[in-house]
Amino acid sequence: MQKENEADLVLELLKKYGYHSQSYNILRSDKSYFYSSSGIEGVIAYVVKANVAMAAADPVCDPSNINSFVTEFRMFCKERKLLCCFQTITERCKDILEEMGFGMIKIGEEPIFDLEQFSLDGSKFRSLRKNINQAKKQGLSIVEYHPLLERQPEWEKDMEELSAIWKKFKGSGEFSFLIGEPAIDNPKDRKYFLALLDNRVEAFVVCTPVYTRNGIYFDVMRRQEKTLNGLPQLLFTESFRILKEQGYTMATLGTAPLSYEHTTDSEQSRIIKTALKLAFNRLGYFHRFKPLYKFKRQFGPTSWESRYLAFSPKLFNPIILYALLKVYDPTSVTRKLLYQLNSAWKSINKLKDGSVDFLGSTSGNVIKGIKGTSHKAVGKTKRKITKLLQ
Repeated sequence: MQKENEADLVLELLKKYGYHSQSYNILRSDKSYFYSSSGIEGVIAYVVKANVAMAAADPVCDPSNINSFVTEFRMFCKERKLLCCFQTITERCKDILEEMGFGMIKIGEEPIFDLEQFSLDGSKFRSLRKNINQAKKQGLSIVEYHPLLERQPEWEKDMEELSAIWKKFKGSGEFSFLIGEPAIDNPKDRKYFLALLDNRVEAFVVCTPVYTRNGIYFDVMRRQEKTLNGLPQLLFTESFRILKEQGYTMATLGTAPLSYEHTTDSEQSRIIKTALKLAFNRLGYFHRFKPLYKFKRQFGPTSWESRYLAFSPKLFNPIILYALLKVYDPTSVTRKLLYQLNSAWKSINKLKDGSVDFLGSTSGNVIKGIKGTSHKAVGKTKRKITKLLQ
């Protein structure tokens, strides 16, 4: 099948079954596509790294077919000696895969906004309203840009410059996998909201459709390293208002990694809190997890939906972490990851010797499980990862 025809086929499937907020990004060219051999209508997009088949989000199919479709994909992976993983799946998919024997780790929460109910009234939004008013007083305005209707070369030049600035202060390459791109030359169904000052683009966001939920996912934001006070707050809230007027009923700002505040299971909460501590304090510079979560929370989401990493076989393999980071940032993760892996293995070895307790309040079963891992297995996994990093 030619690339153009396959992209059209995948887009049609997305329009029919696309439920996950980031599913539109499976159209990016880095994906391979798996189709059912038994006639199930749908597609699973995936990338292979380090002998791990990392599927992007939920399978795109009728929910009643998820079990059968995933069974076929898991067999496909087994025949090729690949670990089978699904990244950032939704609750409805998680329940099905858990029953199928997949291992499961909660990796984040996604803020969902009911646009019909969205309002900035009330005392809890006092600070947000203040920021928005400051932005307006400085002359900022928000517009939707329609490149398919009329091109604005000056705006597009500004947008290119902002993307270049973003890459420079980000310090690594363009993210991929389930993260999109501006794609001004080929907008398709994307939407663009611009923050203008004297007709110059100070920041912009790129949004993609969530077809079956009548929703919009705020996918990409580009801005100066230092922005005018209140610019991000004005940009997002005005975009919400415009989308509501257009008839959309849901918006999302994407998953906040490793958040746990809304977890009702106390045992799970303790484990996730420990992961948060490690991620925020040791890996915080890597993707700025904590500021991202706080930023999204300020807009007062209607609800939070959990997102999960699912893997088969059920026994977790650390190679999955390496594969996960490589699919998102394939060119820039190596040095940072090697440093963190070395620190992590030192901590695990000390824990196994009983000299430290870096897990804090984590349950005794988890500590027992880590201590039960043989030094031989730890060493073998470290050697395998180190070899991949060379």
